[in-house]
Amino acid sequence: MVNSSYVIMLQAAPDDYLAGQQALQCAQDLVTKGNQLKQVFFYGPAVIYANQFLQGPSGAPNLQEQWRKFSTENNIPLVVCATVGSQYGLEALPPPAGNLAEGFVAGGLAEFIETLAKAEHFLQFQGSGSC
Repeated sequence: MVNSSYVIMLQAAPDDYLAGQQALQCAQDLVTKGNQLKQVFFYGPAVIYANQFLQGPSGAPNLQEQWRKFSTENNIPLVVCATVGSQYGLEALPPPAGNLAEGFVAGGLAEFIETLAKAEHFLQFQGSGSC
């Protein structure tokens, strides 16, 4: 039984590990508690998560891979804003035509708003773990 429906927007860059980890933990908690997570939308600097060439420092958590695993295990779409992505070097097509990482899909604000309108709750992570 679904308790409530949610959409999460992540705006923090991948090097803001605290925000990324807290957003991921929040998403995992929502699903574990029986809620429906309709989408995780990556916007602003967070679009970098969707770049297949993303490399973090040695020893740092690979949040890109953790998001992909979470998405696959729970059938949650990871949507990246294609327009903003282009400003951060993201070619929102799968390789070889682009550099969109496996597990992410390109979308836009129109699709985000459409999904948001169908959700009961909206959670936004802007940086440094803020929600």
